[in-house]
Amino acid sequence: MRRLFSYHFDQSKLEMPKMVRASTAISPGRVVAAGAAALVVVLLCAAPLPAAVGAAPAGAEVSEFPGFDCELPSKHYAGYITVGHQQQKRHMYYYFATSERNLTTDPVIIWINGGPACSGFSAFLHSIGPFKIEGPMIHARDEPRAKLNPFSWTKWFSEYLEFLSNPFYIAGCSYSGVIVPGYSLCNPAVDVEIENNAFVPYAFRMGLISDELYQNLVSTCNGKYWNNKGPPCLANLEQFHKQISGINMEHILCPPCRYRMGITKEANEEYDFGQMFELLSESSEYGLECNNQELVLEKLFDTKSSRDKLHAKPIEISQKWKRCPNFIQYTRDIPTLTEYHLNVTSKGYRVFLYSGDHALLVPFSATLEWLKTLNYKEVEKWHPWFVEKQIAGELAMSHQITCHLKYLLPIKDG
Repeated sequence: MRRLFSYHFDQSKLEMPKMVRASTAISPGRVVAAGAAALVVVLLCAAPLPAAVGAAPAGAEVSEFPGFDCELPSKHYAGYITVGHQQQKRHMYYYFATSERNLTTDPVIIWINGGPACSGFSAFLHSIGPFKIEGPMIHARDEPRAKLNPFSWTKWFSEYLEFLSNPFYIAGCSYSGVIVPGYSLCNPAVDVEIENNAFVPYAFRMGLISDELYQNLVSTCNGKYWNNKGPPCLANLEQFHKQISGINMEHILCPPCRYRMGITKEANEEYDFGQMFELLSESSEYGLECNNQELVLEKLFDTKSSRDKLHAKPIEISQKWKRCPNFIQYTRDIPTLTEYHLNVTSKGYRVFLYSGDHALLVPFSATLEWLKTLNYKEVEKWHPWFVEKQIAGELAMSHQITCHLKYLLPIKDG
């Protein structure tokens, strides 16, 4: 099943509010790793093999994609853009996949992954991009292969001036709710307290904890699970952590893949999402149903041949590709982003929110609870929406806001 929330407003340009002080620390002279903080720029929707982009920098066009033996479905470009002052020598990698339909009118999307600091290439190969890894199982000794993604969402500006007039959106998942001000967001991290208080009721609704434990949590914590200092509540939270340990927080129906999942730190602490990606196991075989395929993508992106095809700097300069590297540090010092979202939405801008109903990391129930704080009037009740005559979720509208409910990442066959 799928849970989507979609906000629709009627202005084509977004004024970016100065809203979040969650910053990246990129050392002078450093090239951001090809994948570390990579921007994935896609032109949404899409005549086959359109003409080349006229303003593209020389040598930017990508003629081959690693692991993919066929002709690319549209024009692709890749390279680096300068971040900050030229003399600081800071560069960020981008990958630009053009529309497969109409270059002049289709929207331009910049995709920023969550994490924090996770690579946009991760989503490019298992969510939004024109390719996906062949599966369903990959062994560590296998050479990863890519194929076209039939459910792709891909069907900059100083260097690609012809796209300035296209409708423009910034999109992302999870922690990108902090760093993306406007926007299409999935499972957005927008309010620390609401999100952390949602873990317990979500786990109960999804059958991950016992009725007895849930009732004990309700009675001892009074609905406040985040930063609750009461000894009875903390004791029950410890039991809660034990019962959900090993659950894949990004998709509760998938195995925990290659890293330890679940809430593993002290009951009254906010656990470090980034640390989870460093706690890797020695698994030699894993399914592509997992949302995180670090070994596959590392193997696909870190050969010299692959980096040459993608116009990425050598490992000696940009380091090994990691889905969520730890050298880019973020400090989240704004606990809620509600006022900033209200600032944008009240001006009539288009916003699209959608949330997976099997993601414990940022529960859909937290997103629903947060939406209530916006205080928009509901003008259309929940009702089903369909994909190829199959119910794929539910849809509602509040004050120019269309909310789609029920959605599942990654996008895949079936």
